Amino acid sequence: MENLSVYENLFIKADSLISEGKVAEAKELLEDILEQCPDFGKAHNHLGWIHYNKLSNHEKGIYHYKLAMKFDPKYPAPYLNYAYLLVDLGKYSEAKEHIRLTFATGDNIDYCNFYSELGRIAELEGEYTLAYQYYKKSKDLAFNPQFIENMKINTRRVCDKMSIFEKLKIKFNKKI
Repeated sequence: MENLSVYENLFIKADSLISEGKVAEAKELLEDILEQCPDFGKAHNHLGWIHYNKLSNHEKGIYHYKLAMKFDPKYPAPYLNYAYLLVDLGKYSEAKEHIRLTFATGDNIDYCNFYSELGRIAELEGEYTLAYQYYKKSKDLAFNPQFIENMKINTRRVCDKMSIFEKLKIKFNKKI
């Protein structure tokens, strides 16, 4: 258990390095952690984030996010990061299934961000009424003022894309 504490402290240092923009140093530190403790889920999550967001290596991002979820199933970050990655790659069916399975666990879920992603998927698929409903639900669950403002912007944007009939459904609160 003492060793785990050492790795957690190194992980915190790596997280700080990422925040400071020292991604290369963080990557090396995370790789060192995983060399000694290959089942450290949080390190896999952060390494997945680096590979996907900084190195554009989708495969390694997916690999590390899946390991993060496997080794630390209660740590929420890789579930959302993996959803972002799937949506960004246009893998909408996989993303929806991943989110459905995440919701089914009921553990430590950031619902407002997942509903926002479901809204993004629906919008990208041209399902504007559904996107509107997801963005609204996301806004209703949020506490961060900037996030709430972003969801308002998203709902206005999808309204602009809707047909008159879709707008009427929203106005009269009809279910799809």
